[in-house]
Amino acid sequence: MRRFHRSLSFAIGIFLTLITVTGIMLHIREFLEEEEERPQQTANLAQGLPSDWTAALNKGLAAVYAANPNVQIERVRIDVEGEKPRLLIQAGGEDRKNYVIGMDGTILKAQKPQKNLLLRLHTGEIIGEAGEVLNLLFGFGLLVLLITGFVMLWDYFRAAPDSKTALRRIFGIK
Repeated sequence: MRRFHRSLSFAIGIFLTLITVTGIMLHIREFLEEEEERPQQTANLAQGLPSDWTAALNKGLAAVYAANPNVQIERVRIDVEGEKPRLLIQAGGEDRKNYVIGMDGTILKAQKPQKNLLLRLHTGEIIGEAGEVLNLLFGFGLLVLLITGFVMLWDYFRAAPDSKTALRRIFGIK
């Protein structure tokens, strides 16, 4: 059993390291994005676009602002598929929604963006803010356990008379 445990723990350790580091990076990025204030930028969205596209986009923006005057526009995307483009306006803030705009400027569809269930489980978001904080703490704890485990393996490796014997001891091979 010990040999099986040691062999399996090495492969699982690599996987857990990857999961731990990516989870910590996701949390840190999310916390930094919440604290970071985005500067107001104005740009000429009509530069180089056909006039019917810009008219539809302007009418669509007006319709989005009419539906929710406090909306914060994060992104405007134009997907060109065939002759008619698909206009997508992504709004942030409290009322986060994606709006699909028709070529006549009307809102065809407004829906909340769905996050991947796996990402919500990974970040702890599925149980709220407390889950995110707990998940971050567990991630740091797991990282500490992995580092101390590798330190213990290194000490075990150094105590052996040669590297071949050390590898045999670590993986439980006689």
